[in-house]
Parts: sequence; structure tokens; C-alpha cells
Amino acid sequence: MSDQETPADGNDQQAETTLNDAGGGDGDAGSPPSSIGSDTPPAATTKAMRRVSYADSVPMESAPGDATAQTSTSRSSTSSQKFFRRRRRSTVSAGSNHLWGSMLRRRSQGGAGGDDWDAASNLTDDEYDEVAMTCWQAFRVGARRSAMWTRVTLRTAVTTPSIGLPCLVFLVISISAGLLIVNEFVNSETESRKSKAVKIAEQTDLFFVRVLENAFVPLFTMAQFVQELPEFRELDVRIGSRCDPATDAANCTNSESVPVMSGKSVTHRDLSGLFATPYGKALDARFNTIAAGIKSNSGLGRALVNIQLAPKGVVSMLYPMVNCEDFDGGYCMNNTGAWGHDLLNDPNRVAIARATVPADGVVTAGPLKLIQGEDTFIARLAINMEDETLPDGTVLKHRMVVDGVEYPCWGFAVVLLNWALLKEESKIYDEFEAEKMQFRLTRTDVKGGKEKVVIIAESANSQIVEDGNVTLSLDTGDNGWTIAVAYDDGFAPNYKVWAYPLIIFGSIAFTLLLMLILVSKAEHERLLLNLMPRRAINKLRKGEVVVDRFSMVTIFFSDIVGYTKMSAEMTPMEVMQMLNSLYSRIDQLAKKHGVMKIETIGDAYIAVAGVKTKCTGPEAAERMALFALDAMDAVRQFESEDGSSIAIRAGLASGPVVAGVVGSSLPKYTLFGDTVNFAARMEQTSKKMMIQVSPTTQRMLLDAPTHDFALEDRRDDSGELGIEVKGKGRQYTSWVHSANLTKKPQTAPEDPEKGLGR
Repeated sequence: MSDQETPADGNDQQAETTLNDAGGGDGDAGSPPSSIGSDTPPAATTKAMRRVSYADSVPMESAPGDATAQTSTSRSSTSSQKFFRRRRRSTVSAGSNHLWGSMLRRRSQGGAGGDDWDAASNLTDDEYDEVAMTCWQAFRVGARRSAMWTRVTLRTAVTTPSIGLPCLVFLVISISAGLLIVNEFVNSETESRKSKAVKIAEQTDLFFVRVLENAFVPLFTMAQFVQELPEFRELDVRIGSRCDPATDAANCTNSESVPVMSGKSVTHRDLSGLFATPYGKALDARFNTIAAGIKSNSGLGRALVNIQLAPKGVVSMLYPMVNCEDFDGGYCMNNTGAWGHDLLNDPNRVAIARATVPADGVVTAGPLKLIQGEDTFIARLAINMEDETLPDGTVLKHRMVVDGVEYPCWGFAVVLLNWALLKEESKIYDEFEAEKMQFRLTRTDVKGGKEKVVIIAESANSQIVEDGNVTLSLDTGDNGWTIAVAYDDGFAPNYKVWAYPLIIFGSIAFTLLLMLILVSKAEHERLLLNLMPRRAINKLRKGEVVVDRFSMVTIFFSDIVGYTKMSAEMTPMEVMQMLNSLYSRIDQLAKKHGVMKIETIGDAYIAVAGVKTKCTGPEAAERMALFALDAMDAVRQFESEDGSSIAIRAGLASGPVVAGVVGSSLPKYTLFGDTVNFAARMEQTSKKMMIQVSPTTQRMLLDAPTHDFALEDRRDDSGELGIEVKGKGRQYTSWVHSANLTKKPQTAPEDPEKGLGR
């Protein structure tokens, strides 16, 4: 504030202008614990303490106006005396070892004014824009900035429970919820796909069921003709029961039954003799006419490839015998090999034939590879008929014996359906291919008590259905039709592969975003808490007026000796570099002791104890005194690279104040009251590297709860107790030299967000 030990009037005006008296000192509730007047010597104290006597002190400094010979008041230790002697100077010059002199020397040697600061700090964004850099240099600069920002952000997030814990909880919840939602969608889509597969399989089953229902019409129609036409009714009697001369020669010699076919005695009967008769020829012609009409009107089109009658289970009449019209590519279905086929005696067909006789309705089988060479779907209907007596008295006994049981049955009506054409007309391949599905249609044959599964239709990649499929038993056929269906990519949707990683990475990204927001908020909150107490911040957020009263606080003022003259000779960058380095250290001490920094005005440093941290008057004075002593030690240790140093002076005053925020633009937490001006006077009348305290502060320190302070009464140049203070008259102030710990503190300044304001 001044290059002299005693401030000029201008400095007094500056202090009064900067921190105005709010006039609330007298109206504040509460009073100092000791009634110390400003115009009477301090009363004797009984508290055990080490007081430095006036006789032990070194000679006082010269008058404030004498700039050629300055002395300092000795501290209680020899090291402090050496410190002052080492730093004693008569005048500030470019050749001295003072920090200002070092800067002057560098400037006189041609150094750029801002080199010291530029070397110790990063360029601003605008300065970077003005510096020509290569792409690689720009990348490195950006990478360093990003790395530094990332480290600071992560450190803040990890060390702040209110950030790390919510982010961790959010990450766990978001990942869990995301996975559950995706899993729910996957399950829903899987069930939807399965339902769709079942629906298509049911549509396939419905098609074949309808085809069979259409096939039933020719069967029942043919059975009706047999029952109504006499020539058909006696055909089973004419064919007769099977008789093989090779095994039963005695009974078959005079038998009128149709004989077995030579060379195929097991599976065929020889019908050539019967149908060579006029009866046989007429019957065959009648059958062809009826069957042709039934086929053309069946609605089955080319799928109905053959209509048969099998009296006594022997295939006797077939239409058409040779079918070329219902096949493409010049292929003809030749049925002559099936003529005379004895279904009840063919080992390969006996099971189906025997099942047909006692059945009440249509019996289906297949598709089977027939004698004709084609895979054919077979439908049979037993033609039941009671015995009848002809006009000539002949009794026609319509009997068939199966497994020792005699049934009133004439035989079968049979239709053959082209399986290949049925599959084509069902569009089974197109339907499944369009839905990107694979299928396998099977039937289950039972032979000799053993089941055999036969594939009757399948898609190109039907092996897929072996792993995961939907299986449906169809109502088509009497030999266990089953269709298995699966999607090419499985029933689970393919987005499952990338949805889970996306949820995880997305949750991490949103967590990082939340972390950045919380870190930004925490940094903003921390910045505000460095400027004012939390209660003031809360009031500002609510739009309320911030006014706090404090009955007893201790205020600290300090400035740098010789700052005014030297700052005029230095560049602003050099001054800023020095002040930033020094006051950053003092800021750490303020945080350590629970002291609130109010502001810095030029070289002046202003702080207060008892505002931000809840404490009593003696506790506030103790914290501030300890802070002031540590600040002095920090200044002693503060040196530039070439060993240059600086010196400060400090003053403390205790009393009531009013604190608040004035205005709405650039809000600043400011102290008002006579105590503020008194603290400024204590600093202005202090000496280099000395701490001067007001009488009230002295009394507070005598009552300090945990430390014993070494105090020395200040005397004027004539040796009289006290000094004259502008606007206060004679004040009996003291020097604070050191402090000793007397007992362990019961409380530590851990909560800087609570205060005594009300």
C-alpha cells in the first residue's frame, strides 16, 4: 500500500472507501468479552503467558519519513533477528537483492517484461490463436489440456462422495434397467416370432386338412355308388376270400375265388379272368365313367391322380389306369402294377388296410412311395354293407375278417393324391421362405411296434430346426404328422447382439455426462463457497437480501512493504505473477485455519475469522492469529528463483460487523463496520514483518482456548505505551510474535459452511 512504514492519508482514504463503515457496530447484539477502552492501558492479566518486555526488544524503526535507515522489532528467536538483518535495506534499487530489484535487473538486461510470467503460465486461448503452430504442436497442446481436464474431473468425482456415489448408483441402475428392458423386448419379440411360426404352421396344417376334406367327397361318392348299384355290390363276392393252392390245395381246387397272381402270390390276386368276362368288362366301363365324373368335379384338380375300388381289400378298378394328364414333363403314372394288389396281405400295406376296415371314417396314410413310383398321399374309406338276398334267392355275404374279427364290410374306396403337387399348391416353401424360416415336416410310421420318423417335406436349410424350433402336431394324416419351424437367425431378434453392448456403453456415456454435470456443479458450488458462506448463496438463489450480523469476529489486513513504488516500475504481468504465487500459498493457510478470505485489493490481503466457521470470539481471534503467524512464515520462505524475497506487515482487529451482498451485478460478500476500519488502521500502523493486534483482539488471544500467544505491548517512538491511530486516538495495541499449543483442540475447523450470522 505504501513504500513507507507509516501510511499516508491517501491510504487511509483508500481503506475507508474500500470497506465502508455500515454504522452497525454500535447496534450489533453482543459485546466483547472484556471491556477494554481505546484510551486506557490494558489491564493486567492472570493468564499464564510469555510476554516479551520492551527492554528485550530491538530498537524501534526510524520515523516513518526516514527512508534511509529502517530497523525492525525483534521476534523472540535469534533466527527471526537474522531474517530481518538479512533482508534489511535502506532503499530499493535495481542492484539490491529484493524481488523488485531482481525484476528491474532482468528488465535492464533486455529481458521482456512478461517473460517471467509467460514462462510459468500457459498462454490463453487468444494468445494460442496468435502463435503460429504446426498441426502436431496444436494437437499436443490440445491433448495436454484434455488430459489435465480429465485428471481434474476424475479426481473431483472420485474424491467427492456426493458425485462418485450417485454416478455409481446411476450406472448400476441404468445398466440394470436397460438390460431388463432389452431383455423384455427380446422375450416379447421371441414370443411374437414363435407365435408367428405357429400361425404359419397352423395355416399349413389347415391347407392339408382342407385338401383331405375335399378328398373325402370322392370317397363317399364312390362308396355311395357301390352301395346303390347291384353290379358293384356282388363284386366282393365274386372276388372271394384269398385261397393259395400252394398252401391250401385241398380247399382251393374247387374255390370260385379269384386266384393269386403267379409270381406275386403274396401281394397280388389275378383279376384277369374275372374282368375278361362280359360282367367284368361292363363293370369296368361303368366304373371308369363314374370315376371320371367324380374326378372332374372333385375340386382337387390335378392333385387327384387316381380313384380306386378294392373289394375284399383287393385293388380291382383304377381310374385312370395310366395318368399322363396330371403330370408335367412327359411323365405318366402307370397304375397297372397296382391292379390286383391284395392290401390285406402285403406286409408293407397290411397295417393301414387293417386299420381301415374297422374305422368309422376316412383313414389317411402317407405320403408313401407306391408301386407306381410316386410319393402319394392315400385316403381310404371302408364301404360297410350288410348281407343281402338277391331275387333268385342267392345270399350275398359281405364279410371281411381282420385279426380274427369279422366285419360287415364290402371293401375300400381309395383316392391317391399327388404329394408333390399338394406341396406346391400349399405354398409351404414360399410361405416359410418369405418369413425367413426353415421347416421340417415329418410323419411317424409304426412297424413291428417300433416308431420310425420319416421326413416328408423340408426347406433347404432345415437342419437349423434341430437346435431351436417350434413344433406343432398337425391334424393331417393318421400317422403322426409333425412340423418343426425355426427362423434363419433364431427366434431371438438379431438386435440382441448389439443392444446389450449399446446399453452398457450408453449407460457409461450418460454416467460420464452426469458426472461432468455434477463435477461442474460442484466446482461452481466450491467457487461460490470460496466467495461467500452457504447461507448467503442460498439467500441469493431465493432472491432475498443478504444481511448477516456477527457479534464478535477478527479481521486480518496485510500489505506488501514498498509495493506502491515498485509496482510502478514493474510490468503488470510480473506483478501478477508474484502476487498470484504468494497469495495462493496464503489462501491455503486460510483454508487450513478455517479463515474466510474476503478479497485482495492490489497488494492488500483481507480475511475474517468467525464468519464462515462457527466459533466464539476467542476462537476466532486464535484462528486468525495462527493464520497471521503462518502467513508471516510463508512470506519468509517465499523466494524467487534467484533468492529474492519480499516483506509484508499485518494488523488484526476484533469486534462486531455486518456482512452482506450489495447489488445484484457481480455480487460480492462484503464486511461493514468500524471493526473493518480498525483492522485497516492496525495494518497501516504496523511494521515490516510484524503483526499488530487491537486491544480487543489482545484480550481475545488471552482467552484463546488452545494456544498461549507471545504478546508484546507496543510503544511509540518516545517509549510511551500505545500509539496514535487516526480516528481512534491513542490505542494500546500489541505485537504477536509466536504461539505455543497448550492443549489439544476440541474442535477443528472442518465445516466452513456454517457461521454465526443471524
